[in-house]
Amino acid sequence: MNRETIEIMKKFEGFTDGVRLLMLTKRVKEGGKFNRPDWNAKRIVSKNKEDFEEILDLLLDVKDTDYRIYSSVNTRDIEKGIRKFKIEQLEADYYCEKDRHKFYYDIKNRWISALMQPSCRSGKNFLIDIDEGDDDEKAIEKQIKKKGIVTVLRYDTKNGRHIITEPFNPALLPGVEIKKDALLLLSF
Repeated sequence: MNRETIEIMKKFEGFTDGVRLLMLTKRVKEGGKFNRPDWNAKRIVSKNKEDFEEILDLLLDVKDTDYRIYSSVNTRDIEKGIRKFKIEQLEADYYCEKDRHKFYYDIKNRWISALMQPSCRSGKNFLIDIDEGDDDEKAIEKQIKKKGIVTVLRYDTKNGRHIITEPFNPALLPGVEIKKDALLLLSF
């Protein structure tokens, strides 16, 4: 097992169990595809902590400097994902032949897309994205503490930091970017 895998598993300990998506991809602003699927991206669903560790190790082995590894902040509900996928599959029956075939040629991505719908999450954590140099960087952190928002995890990113919290009323932090079903940045 890779040393970085061990470090990431320790750092994100509370976010490795359950059904989760792990993804190796480029960001658009760093050379990734815009409005088109990134065919080089790898998307793999883990079922438990051991599976997560194995997949993470695999992704770290093939990762180059332009790529990042992400994981879903919230666990996914497999039954809701299956139901959502079946609905999309039934809808595809009414597409024109070309589009219907396209659906099935891209079946893995369609399944992952269904599973990643906000309605298919079973966890409810929020992610607050704070970019380095934001004027309000320290003020946001003070507001989080002052408003009694429970912080689950704080970690540095390439351009700032992410704060993972338990759910709260977003109106408590006006003007702050709060993502209700985001991706954790595991490696960059």
